[in-house]
Amino acid sequence: MSQSGDPTGVGAVARLLQESAMAIPVYLLAWYKEIGMYDQELALILHLVYMKERENTIFPTYAELARRMTATEDEIAGMVQRLIGHGLLDLQHRLDEHTGTWQDSYDLSPLFMRLARLWLERHVEQLPRPWATADVASRLFRLFEEEFGRPLSAIEIEQLIQWIDQDAYPEWMIQEALREAVLSGTLSLRYIDRILLEWQKKNIRSPRDLHLHRQQFQQRRRPGREGGKAARKAEPGFGPGADSNQSKYEAFYKLYKRDTHDSTP
Repeated sequence: MSQSGDPTGVGAVARLLQESAMAIPVYLLAWYKEIGMYDQELALILHLVYMKERENTIFPTYAELARRMTATEDEIAGMVQRLIGHGLLDLQHRLDEHTGTWQDSYDLSPLFMRLARLWLERHVEQLPRPWATADVASRLFRLFEEEFGRPLSAIEIEQLIQWIDQDAYPEWMIQEALREAVLSGTLSLRYIDRILLEWQKKNIRSPRDLHLHRQQFQQRRRPGREGGKAARKAEPGFGPGADSNQSKYEAFYKLYKRDTHDSTP
């Protein structure tokens, strides 16, 4: 007889089942309908997650999925195509470094990117800062993706959220740092982070502070071309040839329909 007073052992099995339950993203369950998924598609995603995590099956066949679901192979094929078409699922074809063979797999990162964007829109607007709104985050996402020429990765989104939430950089400053990276030809969030840290160290708190900082930098580099090159290497936040790049600055703002005087009064 069980010491717990459960002669059938049902309670122990129930606890075992609960402890071994698969981790399901709560926001997927909460928002799957909102992002345009149907119940059967949610079940399909959960099976893909389970088979990847518990069985190391990264590209199950439609037949394998049909044996687990109340759907035919044709219906599953239709769901997969629909999820791909709506940007919630993707297929990957990668070379396995260990076996030297090409492998296909289902990529769920587009789905979680969509959930991350939705989470950000719901939470950023709750931050106790007048500039921290969902519109700000959305504008920065679009701006960076347009300039990078590709969707942002999950790590890059996390970095942007950190700049807004934890570091409390205002929107105009992040845009200016991106502008400097564009003009220097260094499209890297690590480089942009260095720019923002440099400006923070120099106590730049407003567009005017940044404008004066840029003027002082230009004055320091005027006496000699070589000295200017050294100064630019020492100080991130300035693209090469700041004077000659003024037309590029104007083109940058024209591209994003902004007035140059908004950031350099």
